[in-house]
Amino acid sequence: MNTGDSIVEVNGIRGNVALMLEKCKVDATLELTICKCLTYGHLVADLEKLISIKGCGPIMVRLSWHDAGVFNGVDGCPNAAMRLAGGGEYAFGANAGLPQVAIPLLQAISDKYVPRLISHSDLWALAANVAIKVMGGPDIVTHFGRFDVQAHSEGVQSAAGRLPEPNGEKNKSRR
Repeated sequence: MNTGDSIVEVNGIRGNVALMLEKCKVDATLELTICKCLTYGHLVADLEKLISIKGCGPIMVRLSWHDAGVFNGVDGCPNAAMRLAGGGEYAFGANAGLPQVAIPLLQAISDKYVPRLISHSDLWALAANVAIKVMGGPDIVTHFGRFDVQAHSEGVQSAAGRLPEPNGEKNKSRR
């Protein structure tokens, strides 16, 4: 391996960093798949370029927030379900425009890095944090390990009780 190379598969496990690390800890023999020059630094540079050229920082922040916004501690979490047409989070009114605008803006970057280096849901969180920095905000550390669902039915099927109401009623009841 050289500087800039990335391990993208360990003993048949790809796209799940936690399982890949576990394989490294317990398997006596390791078969690694290496990808040349596919690094976190390259990914951040690609995101910075996209956000600077397209001026899409705010929608990247919105995409990440809406991916995480349906979490309730039981089911639903940042899992990139919104990218999968057919129902669930893709169809939520609150997510209007995100599947049609924000996700396509990231398509070339997704094609390059997902799942070899990062999940869609980690990419969306990182894109938001990079956007904040590009727009003049602080450098926010992004922690990785979010998993992507593979079918819209694996995500949350209803936004009921999971997102703030447009009239602010939920916020008033918390005061």
